[in-house]
Amino acid sequence: MTTPQPIIVRSSLALKGVLEKFRPEFERAVGPLDLRFDATQAILPLVRKGEPADLLVLTSEAIGELLAGKEITASWPLGSSGVGVAVRAGAPKPDIGTVEAFGRALLAANSVAHSQFGASGIYFSGLLDRLGLASRLKKRVLVEKGPVGLAVARGEAELGVQQLCELVPVPGIDIVGPLPGPLNTLTHFSAGIPTRAANPKGARALVELLTSDTGRAGMIAGGMQPA
Repeated sequence: MTTPQPIIVRSSLALKGVLEKFRPEFERAVGPLDLRFDATQAILPLVRKGEPADLLVLTSEAIGELLAGKEITASWPLGSSGVGVAVRAGAPKPDIGTVEAFGRALLAANSVAHSQFGASGIYFSGLLDRLGLASRLKKRVLVEKGPVGLAVARGEAELGVQQLCELVPVPGIDIVGPLPGPLNTLTHFSAGIPTRAANPKGARALVELLTSDTGRAGMIAGGMQPA
């Protein structure tokens, strides 16, 4: 019996929770999945070097660039997420309800973690500069790979800042909430099939599952607003 060809998925951490939660169900429907997660900015150069992938799940901006460069053949919007703050499970939750309160919480924290290369980390780094807080934090923890929430859960940082959809699935943390309205930003995510995909049919089938009622419900539960 021939082993089904796995669908290679290179995905932003934004969809990690949904893809891992529903992996058994998805694999029963479309066959084996080879899931590889990283920040969009880390995945892009791999794609352009020709690393194998059947489906890409990246920021919509990155998918748009690849579509314009004819590096993907089709794309679908998936959803969007704002940036949130997390603390270690059971730790006190600071007030972040206003811009002023958020600034005070950052300055009071012994350490603040954010991604070094992900969309939320790039945005938050710029936000710190705009608020004049970049040089005033007691300690910044730059997470090169993986969810920022893990650094918080391990006690390596008091506060963690990342996309809500990337924080929610992480065990051992509590979500404080989204950034205050004037400071928050939505990042949109899309799926695309690379022109070099070896299994485009399987990739399309997986997109159908991600955009199904089950996939959309999973996104909502995981801190993402479906498209």
